[in-house]
Amino acid sequence: MPFLLQSFRVTNFRSIVDSGEIRINDCTCLVGTNESGKTNLLIALQKLNPSNGELIVPLTDYPRKEYITFDTNSGKEPFIRATFRLDEAITAQMVAKLGYTKELVTVVEVARYYNGRYDVNFPDSFLGQYPNKYIHALLSTFYDQYLTSDLITRDKEEITQDLREFIERLIALLPESGSVGEYDVYNLISQLDEFITVKYSRRQTFRLFVDEQLKTPLENIARLLTNKRIVLTPEQQRLFIDQLPRFVYYTDYGNLDAEIYLPHVIQNSSRQDLGFKERAKVRTLKVLFDFVQLKPEEILELGSEISQTKVITRDSYGRIDSTVVETALENTVDQERENKKKREVILQAASARLTKAFQEWWRQGNYRFRFQADGNHFRIWVSDEKRTEEIELDGRSKGLQWFFSFFLTFRAEQANGHSNCILLLDEPGLSLHPIAQQDLLTFLHSLSPNNQLIYTTHSPFLIGSQELSNLKMLYVGSDGNSVVSDDYRTTVHEAEESFYPIRAALNLRASEQLLTSCLPVLVNDVASQIYLQLIKSYLLQTGAHPATKDLLFIPVGGVEGVEPLTRMLAQQVGTLPYVLLDGTVTGHVLANSLIQASYSGSPSHVITLSESETDERVLEDLLPATDLARHFSRMYRGQQTDDFDYILLSNQSIVRQMEQFALDNGYTLASDWRLTLAGQVAKTFGKLTARLQPETIQSWIALFNKLA
Repeated sequence: MPFLLQSFRVTNFRSIVDSGEIRINDCTCLVGTNESGKTNLLIALQKLNPSNGELIVPLTDYPRKEYITFDTNSGKEPFIRATFRLDEAITAQMVAKLGYTKELVTVVEVARYYNGRYDVNFPDSFLGQYPNKYIHALLSTFYDQYLTSDLITRDKEEITQDLREFIERLIALLPESGSVGEYDVYNLISQLDEFITVKYSRRQTFRLFVDEQLKTPLENIARLLTNKRIVLTPEQQRLFIDQLPRFVYYTDYGNLDAEIYLPHVIQNSSRQDLGFKERAKVRTLKVLFDFVQLKPEEILELGSEISQTKVITRDSYGRIDSTVVETALENTVDQERENKKKREVILQAASARLTKAFQEWWRQGNYRFRFQADGNHFRIWVSDEKRTEEIELDGRSKGLQWFFSFFLTFRAEQANGHSNCILLLDEPGLSLHPIAQQDLLTFLHSLSPNNQLIYTTHSPFLIGSQELSNLKMLYVGSDGNSVVSDDYRTTVHEAEESFYPIRAALNLRASEQLLTSCLPVLVNDVASQIYLQLIKSYLLQTGAHPATKDLLFIPVGGVEGVEPLTRMLAQQVGTLPYVLLDGTVTGHVLANSLIQASYSGSPSHVITLSESETDERVLEDLLPATDLARHFSRMYRGQQTDDFDYILLSNQSIVRQMEQFALDNGYTLASDWRLTLAGQVAKTFGKLTARLQPETIQSWIALFNKLA
């Protein structure tokens, strides 16, 4: 890409006071809630060089609460700055036209102001000192150019020797600090003028060669150091502006309707008073007719019909004397028939071309399109392999409508020679199924090597978990202004909702990876998950049961969620997952229900912690009771008359005893007390394992034998 967008910054544009410098990759995602400012960022960037000629409208674009100051500054402030890296070809072109070394002009910053003016700067040229190495390279290159020029064939050897020695003296004048200042460069120019005047005052050809190859570049460097940057003339600025990539902004406002009224298309194409949504629709319609390679006026003309003419004659009193109906001449009817046939053939060819091109882009269905013109109306029909009957475009899914319209818009930009245009997509594929959204994400990445792409979303299915560096998070700050951040560790309350899709995307990808390589086991709650994970780690470390390494414990958060989750996991992993239930009355009832229904063919996959309802057991009963009792006593010390660990009964379920103990002492256990207890046990589990009894370890192995 000739111009590679590296970063941009938006200031004082709608809800954005200052976005800060936003680094850009080939495919960058802006994540945030509704009204967080995502669209405003894209529109500001679009207006740097819009592909559709979108105007800057201060009344709409300037921050509303600051608009009172707009007349004061007259819009003389940039609202968008973008930094680009130029490729080798463009850099060489700019070196030749501007006279500066490529190190200074490889990176360019383009700003646009509210009054429409552009400003072009080179960040690498903001120098107070100029590196010696570039001066040294300039002098050496000059001498090499002289040796390969026609001049040397006419010069005597001593002249060549004098020039070489002079160049060496100039190199020796370079400061030892490693950089030259403005004075040092002017000193080199002065030395050069003196040498030419003394040695070559009568050799005009040689003087012109030195001026072009050495003196002019040195003067440019001196001017750079005087101005502290490269200053371009308006003509030189146009060199960059004319070659900037176009920004193609697309939102679903540009989606096409199935039936298009041609007279309105013709009328709206020349109107200047349309709103944003109407302009987007008109733009897509223009693209469509460019694709069909006909103008709406021509489609109307080819489809026009010659109507019969009624001729009425009257007598001298004004009364109707006779009525004659004149029909069209035969040659006129033939021409009308030929025009309609021509229109039909053209539309068939365009339909076939569109169908082929669209199928190469989008893999979510083998769609076929057909254009139909009928009088003043132009229709788009769609069918596919599964739905062979044709349906109007707006009768198909919103996702297909979006992608079809975007497809046409992007194809038009490529056809207009903007192959390196930068795509700005606002909430793409919002109506697509999650799997189709993931396909869309893959498709967007396939575009990005040739067309940089920035898109907004709040869908976790359109966030690539492996590319966090490509994500930027937006949220509304406490002052009501939009904030852009890539710090996902932020503790700012306002950012929590915007971060949620990112966290959800990470969880989705993590769960997919885990479920494809692990055996899921459904458990009651997070406390059970913690205990089982501790036991699993111990069995793995000691080698007592290495087959447990693939087990993944998933808390369901209550018995109501067990049955639907088993069906979903069966769909994901291809088999019914294990279900581990407490040995309580509720657990046994649920186990029987599962075995009689979905688990009738796999009853061994439903496991309870006790053989019968009367022998009540929960996961806490698999751990050393004295250690759990000690932690429980510390959690509620001061709220009881006796320490729980002194009255613990070894032949009863420990959880029931804890609940009864709290009741007897008159205090209420927290709703998550079992989870808190599990966390306390996890902290000291390493010390606990040193006191494990053989029967405890054997009970663990017996349980995991059933699971593994």
